[in-house]
Amino acid sequence: MKRFFKSRELLIMLLLAVLIIITGLFNKNVYKFDSISEIFNASLTLTLISLGEMFVILTRGIDVSVGATAGLAAVILGTTLNLGWPIGWAILAAIITGTLAGMVNAFGITSMRVPPIIMTLGTLGIYRGLMRIITGGSWIENLPQSIKEPNRWDILHVPFFVWMTLIVIAITAYITLKARPARYFYAVGDNEEGAYLLGIPVKLTQFAAYTLAGFFAALAAIVFTSQIGFVSMNAADGFELKAIAANVLGGVSLTGGIGTPLGATIGALFMTAVHSMLIFLGIPGIWDNAFAGIILLTVVYIDYRVRTTIELQQRQSRIRGESGAVGGES
Repeated sequence: MKRFFKSRELLIMLLLAVLIIITGLFNKNVYKFDSISEIFNASLTLTLISLGEMFVILTRGIDVSVGATAGLAAVILGTTLNLGWPIGWAILAAIITGTLAGMVNAFGITSMRVPPIIMTLGTLGIYRGLMRIITGGSWIENLPQSIKEPNRWDILHVPFFVWMTLIVIAITAYITLKARPARYFYAVGDNEEGAYLLGIPVKLTQFAAYTLAGFFAALAAIVFTSQIGFVSMNAADGFELKAIAANVLGGVSLTGGIGTPLGATIGALFMTAVHSMLIFLGIPGIWDNAFAGIILLTVVYIDYRVRTTIELQQRQSRIRGESGAVGGES
C-alpha cells in the first residue's frame, strides 16, 4: 500500500478510473470503446507537449513557451503546405522550426544566463507575434488533403496518431531508463553542483532539455494540424500551463530530478479526460479550467499529506529501531 501511494502514476490512474465510473453512472456512453478511444485521441497534443516539458522540469527548469512553439510550428506547417511544398518537406520545416525555437530558449538560459521563466515568457510573446506576422493575423485554412488524411487512418480500430504517440512514449521511456546520457537530466535536476563535480555536462544537458521541448512541441503541432485541418492564431494557446499541470499530476517534481514519461503521459490523459467527462455530464465548457484546477490542487494536496505521513512513519520506525539497538547493547 505504501508503494502504491508513493507512485503518483498509479494514484492518477486510479482517480481516472473513478472519474470514468462516476461519469458512467450518469451517462453510460462513456463506457463505449469509441468514447474511450476519442479521449485518447484528444489527449495526443497535450501528451506530446507534456513529454517535452518533462525534460525541462527534470532539470529544475520551466518552459512556458511550449504552447507558442507548437503554434509557430503549426503555422510553418500550414503555410508551407499552402505554398505547394510536399508534405514531407513541410513536416520537416515544422520540426526544424520547433527545434530551433527550443534552441533559442536553451541558448538564452545556458549561455546568456537569463532565468528560465523570464526567457521563455519573452519567447512566448515573440513566437506568438511571429505567428501573426507570417499569416497577417489570418487563420490558415484550405489545407491540402495530404495533411488531413493520416487522421482518418485506423489500425485495429485505433487512430493512427494514437499508435504513433504510443511509440514515441515507449521510445522516450526506454531512452530515459536505459540511455546513460538521459540520466543526466535527473542528475542535473537533483543536484546541479554535484552533477558538475561528477563530470556531467550540466549546461549541455540543460540545452538538450529545452531543445527537446521544442522538438516535441513540433510533433504536437503536426498532430494538432492534422486533427483539426486548419491553423488558428490561438493554436495550442494555454497548453504550456496544461503541460506543467499534467507533469505535476503525473509525479514529475518541480524541484527537479523526479519523474517519468509515463507519469507525464498519464497526467496529460487525466487533464483531457476531465474536459471530456464534463461534456458527457452536460456541464458547460466554461467550467473546464475551474474543475481541472480544483482536481490538480486536490491531488497535489492529498499526495503531499500521504507522502508526509509515510515519511513520518518511516522516520519513527528508524528511531524505534535505533532505540532498540541501543537498548540491546546496554
